[in-house]
Amino acid sequence: MKRRFCLSVGLCALQAGACAGAVLHAGPAVAEAPAAHFVTPAQLKETLASHKGRVVVVHLWATWCEPCMQELPMVARLAREASRLGIDLLPVSLDDATDRSAVFVARVLAAKTGNPHWSPILKTDHVETLIDALDPRWEGEIPAFFAFDREGHLHRTLIGNLNRGDFERLVSDLLPEKP
Repeated sequence: MKRRFCLSVGLCALQAGACAGAVLHAGPAVAEAPAAHFVTPAQLKETLASHKGRVVVVHLWATWCEPCMQELPMVARLAREASRLGIDLLPVSLDDATDRSAVFVARVLAAKTGNPHWSPILKTDHVETLIDALDPRWEGEIPAFFAFDREGHLHRTLIGNLNRGDFERLVSDLLPEKP
């Protein structure tokens, strides 16, 4: 629990610093940009439940995470491709849940994925709740991918950078057998 608390404090400090600095340098156009939306852990849980019958991969990322930023365009492509196979990839940003940050995240998403609303920003005061809901063994590192089977049970967790082969291994045994 102490480690999670330290992680939570560290994440909040990084989020606040990264987002404040990035928005500060963004210039006057920031106010005109569309904003990303927010999601609470309860809403995320409801979303997962609404996808029952499909494989779901939750992707946690942030704009202050360099590996996350590098892989974001590829993850967005994988999400489009995976949807046709019955896999829903649900990205969730761990950036600061403020209006200023929402504008910045939307601009990043527009540039990296073509869709400023592709990923909501998690809005919670209790990161431990999210950690316990996704995978109690998870220490809070990102990027992180959580694969859930068609019944909504966590099947596999992948922490760190993702490539196409990693994604296929993450979900391959969750897909129906090909005739």
